[in-house]
Amino acid sequence: MFDKLDLMLAGEAFDASIQMALDEILLRKVTLPMLRIYRWEAPCVTFGYFQKIEQVRATYPALPVVRRWTGGGMVEHGKDLTFSLMIPKGDSCATMPPVDFYRTLHGRLAVSLSKMASSAIRLAGEGDLRVGPSCFSAPAPDDLLLGREKILGGAQRRSAGALLYQGSLQGMGVFSMLPDPMVLALALSSTIAGRNLMPTLKQEALDLAESRYRRPEWNGRR
Repeated sequence: MFDKLDLMLAGEAFDASIQMALDEILLRKVTLPMLRIYRWEAPCVTFGYFQKIEQVRATYPALPVVRRWTGGGMVEHGKDLTFSLMIPKGDSCATMPPVDFYRTLHGRLAVSLSKMASSAIRLAGEGDLRVGPSCFSAPAPDDLLLGREKILGGAQRRSAGALLYQGSLQGMGVFSMLPDPMVLALALSSTIAGRNLMPTLKQEALDLAESRYRRPEWNGRR
């Protein structure tokens, strides 16, 4: 899918506001496709840009919630493998129609993850689709399924020609353990370079989390 891929493995754990801010900051600066793996500070929920916060809080009254920059539904984090993919302006994948990109990305991941599962993982088709506010109870076209169970969903955002994809793999109960992040990386490229989170980028994310993702005006905007 990519000639080269930068891989930022989970290091320090962050809350949802910082995770969302990090993806936005990295998208602005990305020069090569980058896969970033999250590590959560504590259980939390992220919800789609177009969702209403009242419904989210009614569904998850005991957990902190943060609105994503991307669309999609509510996702509970803490036991999932959460990751993001940042693709720079000029890369052919960044110009693909959203539906085509989603199908292409999930198709490649399905092949790799099927090698770890007891049966083939497949793309959701018309007969699998359900409507609902929670991401993993409502399969959308080309989400990943194992049997009838949704195991991977994602959401996208395009900004200044670059593309952000945020995904959650709900591996518990599906695999004996969540897969090594290298399984995801090798599904996307055979040439992978490790990257660390620089202190300056972390500080930019902290600042953005305070000015946007932790503010009631952002989370309660709908």
